[in-house]
Amino acid sequence: MSKAGYGPVMFGDTLSAIEQKLEEKSTPLGVRDPACSSVRFGQLPGARFMVEKGVITRADADAGTPNELGVAVGDTLAQAKQKYPTIEVGPHKYWPAGHYLTARSVDAKAAIVMEEDGKHITKIRAGLEPAVSYVEVCL
Repeated sequence: MSKAGYGPVMFGDTLSAIEQKLEEKSTPLGVRDPACSSVRFGQLPGARFMVEKGVITRADADAGTPNELGVAVGDTLAQAKQKYPTIEVGPHKYWPAGHYLTARSVDAKAAIVMEEDGKHITKIRAGLEPAVSYVEVCL
């Protein structure tokens, strides 16, 4: 997973274009809402994709899915800073001891965001702003 996409999926691609590229229909997770919903692809295990108005804007990684930063679920804040020294660290919305760690693209239009609970990285996602920064998946 990178700030730009995951496998053949580039953030900003339409869902229909990716389904054609993969020759596979996505599997909706919950009710498919045209405004915002989540899908999976059988060929791309390890990620759930957020689709807003037909455009893939974000991917939420399952534990064990690699990313360009080399940071993994279970790593500590210190390990994340060591692997990616310029990472932005901010307070977590729900965990008083936790943090959001953000690695932005050069143009700041995309990012990898990690959630840390005060001890370890618990979640990793990547995508376009503002979708990647949403605390919940769909608003």
